[in-house]
Amino acid sequence: FLPFLVLLLNFPFIMSTPKEWTIIYHGAAKTFKGRAEFLRLLLEDSGAEYEISGDNMYGPTGIMDCFRGSAQAVAAGDGSMPLPNPVFFPPAIWHRPKEDANANGEVVINQVGACVMYIGEQLGYAPQSAKEKALADMITLNALDYIAEGRSSFHPVKNSMSYTDQKEEGDKASKEFTKTRMAIWLAHFEKTVKIHGAKSPVAGGSKVTYADFVLFHVLDATIAQFNNEKYDNAWDNQDPKIDSLKEYHVWMKSRPNLKVYFESDRLARYAGDSMM
Repeated sequence: FLPFLVLLLNFPFIMSTPKEWTIIYHGAAKTFKGRAEFLRLLLEDSGAEYEISGDNMYGPTGIMDCFRGSAQAVAAGDGSMPLPNPVFFPPAIWHRPKEDANANGEVVINQVGACVMYIGEQLGYAPQSAKEKALADMITLNALDYIAEGRSSFHPVKNSMSYTDQKEEGDKASKEFTKTRMAIWLAHFEKTVKIHGAKSPVAGGSKVTYADFVLFHVLDATIAQFNNEKYDNAWDNQDPKIDSLKEYHVWMKSRPNLKVYFESDRLARYAGDSMM
């Protein structure tokens, strides 16, 4: 009985009937968007019921192996968690299909790219051909590389150190990012969007895919982080111009369920110091 009690105390969200979808993320993504937002956009747009949990992520018995502190703690954790398999780093998506009463079909995975692709396949945002999938996957991974590079510009001394502990260096590097690598990335995404049009799915199919939500979010994060006086309104003043990209961002943001989400109290703010 004692081990079961410990399990319930560490994972309170399993004491009640869980939602079909659970996002696992720092602080249940209440104080800042972070990478959980990529997953949330798909779930919100689809109308799926979901919850976000930050329970027992850290420490030598936590569910995220990267936060266990040592290889020995990771190895010792086999069989001690309510997850069907190990996960390394947040965000993770935990899917309990309603039609699977025996939980044999439960899926829990981390890595943003893997998560959005899985959610897309389950909720109707999957590409419809091999070519469309190849393009969608490329765009998704490029967009994730872009935001990772942007985040790193705020942590030039040490990636795991907070921005506030390297603010002088971070401000200098992030300003340089907006004038160099960010401009190159946005010019690339502008060309990508132009191929099928600013009001069309970016991978060329008849309906939006996970790639659209990922690309939209990195553009939204760019605006929130860099379109201000500190960064010379970098989004508004891009050269060469990114008119198609701006139109695409507005088009995606106007999706009915996303509009409701953006106006709701579920919406977390941006952290303001890392595109997160």
